[in-house]
Amino acid sequence: MKAGLESLIESGRVLTEPEELVTYAYDATEHRCLPEAVLRPVSEEEVVRIVRYAAEEGIAVTARGAGTSLSGCAVPCEGGIVIDMNLMGRIKAVDEANRLATVEPGVVYGRLNEELSSRGLFFPPDPGSGSVCTIGGMVSTNASGIRAVKYGTTRDYVQKLRVVTGSGEVVELGSLAPKSSNGYDLIGLFVGSEGTLGVVTEITLRLKKRPTSFAAASVSFGSMEEAGRAVGRIIARGLDPSVLELMDEATLRVVKLYQDIDVEGRAVLLMEMDGFTEEAVKERLEEAVRICTGTGAVEVKRASTESERTALWRARRAAFPSLARYRPTLVLEDVTVPISRLPEMLAEIERISGAHGIEIATFGHAGDGNLHPTMLVDSRNKAEMEQAKEAMDDLFRSALALGGTLTGEHGIGLSKKAYSRLEHGGAIEVMEQIKKVFDPKGIMNPGKGF
Repeated sequence: MKAGLESLIESGRVLTEPEELVTYAYDATEHRCLPEAVLRPVSEEEVVRIVRYAAEEGIAVTARGAGTSLSGCAVPCEGGIVIDMNLMGRIKAVDEANRLATVEPGVVYGRLNEELSSRGLFFPPDPGSGSVCTIGGMVSTNASGIRAVKYGTTRDYVQKLRVVTGSGEVVELGSLAPKSSNGYDLIGLFVGSEGTLGVVTEITLRLKKRPTSFAAASVSFGSMEEAGRAVGRIIARGLDPSVLELMDEATLRVVKLYQDIDVEGRAVLLMEMDGFTEEAVKERLEEAVRICTGTGAVEVKRASTESERTALWRARRAAFPSLARYRPTLVLEDVTVPISRLPEMLAEIERISGAHGIEIATFGHAGDGNLHPTMLVDSRNKAEMEQAKEAMDDLFRSALALGGTLTGEHGIGLSKKAYSRLEHGGAIEVMEQIKKVFDPKGIMNPGKGF
């Protein structure tokens, strides 16, 4: 295969040695599959040549960014070619007048916002891996993070796309106009498609004006259910928090092993308001605090300085890495339910933990119902892993029974594909027909999603 691939791009950007391929065999999950080759294009023209070659030869293609996926969607489960998009990392244009940025897929999220900061703009979705993840990967999984409660997900900011379909054709989707009612929402199809329809080569993003005023606090509760009820009341009141995060007692206990934080409670809400006047922001925060107090809060700590606010979010961002250090294996889940059902889902997680004998630490984006129940296990213990599998099954079915979804931001990938039909039913066949339109030979990230 190597000789044929070197005719597509320069040989120095074709990787076929085992020691080169192994780093592309996994993402941030337990899934492992070795590709046959890795190609590192620097232009859309090279992507077209690669995909057309793969289509002619019937070779599987997996486009990959930074490999931070938490669902296995970046793992080449049928071998074939991995297209490493990281060399396509240019910020091509920033249009301040129209609040748009045009970038290549390999641009890192954090780097883009550094560039935008001096212009008073930002791209709001804030994934936990934001310092390393790429914009292309965010588009692929419809990524989001702690700011989604106010600002939404990646899908809400994609204005235009250039895409190479599974047949090697270049398609341009969307326009620069602020709105359009012309035709099907093809951008909506591609955002979150996990690379199963084509390879994104250029992205134009809508931007927001960067807020200038912030107010934050941590609020402790005696139970997760009380914290869940407070979340529902804050959202129902229309206070528009920019961040509303939840950490349970197990998560706090582990974070304290590695971070110096002064937060106590069975459950803690971390909340922040932002805006453009200090008075209005503080007023909204105080109203949220009053709601929490009336819902059973036992302690409130306001972040009165910028350093205290930074420490607050450092503690939250430390949740995943701290849990990863605490036990050999994490099964990090991503269920999302309607806000009004959040207390029930939190109670279900506690029930599932006890019923299956698995320690579960729960944190997540409570403001939009997106929870990350994290099973703390050891993959070397087969009995424990079987218990975790049963607990995961119970967790998914509980979320769906409450009107929720299997994933709020991580995607389906390999980890949850067996459960897709439980959520979508007969719509799976519709999705399969859509895939055939864009990927007639079925080469684009096969084995993923459904």
